[in-house]
Amino acid sequence: IALLFVAALTAAPARAQAPMVLKQEADRVDVVARVKPTVVAIFAPGGQNGGTGVLISDDGYALTNFHVVAPTGPTPQCGLADGILYDAVLVGWDKVGDVALIKLLPKTPGQKFPYAPLGDSDLVREGDWSIAMGNPFLLATDFTPTVTFGLVSGVHRYQPPAGSGLLEYTDCIQIDTSINPGNSGGPLFNLKGE
Repeated sequence: IALLFVAALTAAPARAQAPMVLKQEADRVDVVARVKPTVVAIFAPGGQNGGTGVLISDDGYALTNFHVVAPTGPTPQCGLADGILYDAVLVGWDKVGDVALIKLLPKTPGQKFPYAPLGDSDLVREGDWSIAMGNPFLLATDFTPTVTFGLVSGVHRYQPPAGSGLLEYTDCIQIDTSINPGNSGGPLFNLKGE
């Protein structure tokens, strides 16, 4: 009888917390569903090489890494989670900062794209939850991004240039959220979907 009493006492707090945990899970699932359409699977023409990007405006501009689009040439192909493949053009880049801007070409004049609002990186703190979405190992053949979840491990990190002096990463956010080759250029979201 004493064991049953102890078990009942320890189970009560867990049951009381269950609704809160389930709500947090539902909120996270909702954020993923809301931002998934903004994630871009990027490929070179013919489906070779590539990575990930994120739409940042309703007229089709997307951010990615320079090293993602360097092998694709000036006209990458971009797939969205709706299964549609778009032609795109390289608009601008910063080789040292490893950033590039591409523009998806609409299928119809005036077409609007879903996009993710940019967050304020100055507000990111160690311990914040983070969601990464992308095209690891180029597995998103249907253009549906892979989702990983973790937390921010550090802020204001610096990685000096290696070897050739290119790719100097400054003021970075360090995360324990799982990232693999092909996630490059993809978004890191907070729980607001920014």
